[in-house]
Amino acid sequence: MDVRQLEKLRVLQDEEDPHLVANMARGYLDRTPQRIGRMHELLATGNAALLAHEAHGLATSSGMFGMMRVRMHCKDLENLARGPRLDGAAELLSAVARAYQEARPLLMAQVGLQD
Repeated sequence: MDVRQLEKLRVLQDEEDPHLVANMARGYLDRTPQRIGRMHELLATGNAALLAHEAHGLATSSGMFGMMRVRMHCKDLENLARGPRLDGAAELLSAVARAYQEARPLLMAQVGLQD
C-alpha cells in the first residue's frame, strides 16, 4: 500500500467535498471484485484482447489508490495477454485477486471506510 498515492488524491478534497477520496475509494472497492470476475470470464473464453484491456484499466485504478501489488500483477497480466499465448494467465489473475484481498482492508483503513 503506497499511501503517497492517496495523498495526491486528497489535494482534490475541500470543505464542500471532504469525503471525496473515501467516496472514490468505495467505488473502486465495490467495482474491483466484479472486474476480477470479468477477467476470469475473459480468460475462460480466451479473449486475450479484452483481458489485456480490463487488466490495464484495473492496473490504472489500483495504482491511483496505492494498491501497488494489484497494479503490478495487473500489468504483468496485461503484458502476457498482449502476447501470443495465455499460458500463466490464471496464476497471474489469482495473484491479482489475492493482492486485492490483502490490500483492501489497508485502503479501507486509510480512507476511514468500514465494511
